[in-house]
Amino acid sequence: MKTHTDISGPQWPQHIWPYTYTHGDIELLCFVDFEPGDRSVGLAANAWLVHAYAGGVDVVELLKDDIIKDIEEEAACSLLSD
Repeated sequence: MKTHTDISGPQWPQHIWPYTYTHGDIELLCFVDFEPGDRSVGLAANAWLVHAYAGGVDVVELLKDDIIKDIEEEAACSLLSD
């Protein structure tokens, strides 16, 4: 069952960005710290996972490293293209 969380208001610190991660039937509302990088000096965009909510509960400490890496890579690509 997918849940919907209203992220339209300023409910989180301004320096982190919301990102919805979906894998199969699982949807996590994630918040990442994002740095767009600077291609002129060879710095790639990066995102660091801060929180990951499932059903209103922060599950970031329960996620495996490969899932965290996947979320961070997808978030960086998504936020860079926005």
